[in-house]
Amino acid sequence: METPLGDLTAQLPFLIDESDDGDDAFAHARELGYTGVSSKTCKGIYRSLLKAIRIRTGGVSGLFLSGEDLTCQAGLAVQQDLALVSLLGLSHVERNGHHYVAGMRGAPQAEKARFAAAHPDLYEQGRDGPLLSIRDGRIAIASLGVIGYASGALPDFEAMEPLSAG
Repeated sequence: METPLGDLTAQLPFLIDESDDGDDAFAHARELGYTGVSSKTCKGIYRSLLKAIRIRTGGVSGLFLSGEDLTCQAGLAVQQDLALVSLLGLSHVERNGHHYVAGMRGAPQAEKARFAAAHPDLYEQGRDGPLLSIRDGRIAIASLGVIGYASGALPDFEAMEPLSAG
């Protein structure tokens, strides 16, 4: 990311995404004409909060924060990402993880049942267990307002298998 956008910025807003590789990346991108940056839980909660603060207090109009995290799957990861984007005030989030792994595939049945019971607005029952419930492009998140950073249930840590080094 070294080439200034020039006149293109008058036609479209541009955001950095994969090139957002450090705390100063957005500042450098702004010098090139970019006006937006994405919040991704996978890049760190504090980085998302810092980006939002810089955009809102930087005194520059037209800057924006988008929300996306393509690999967040049903369960604790998606719940915490939804809580973060809600805190940031983002109402539109690119979310595709539920397409890659239907529901909570791989989790023990008891864990699936605990998450579904703790967050009945967030999940609906699918053929193989709870799926993210999306109605008219919206996800209900009221049940995420609990102590414990958006989780009324926890993963079954004892059932997890360590990654192999080979």
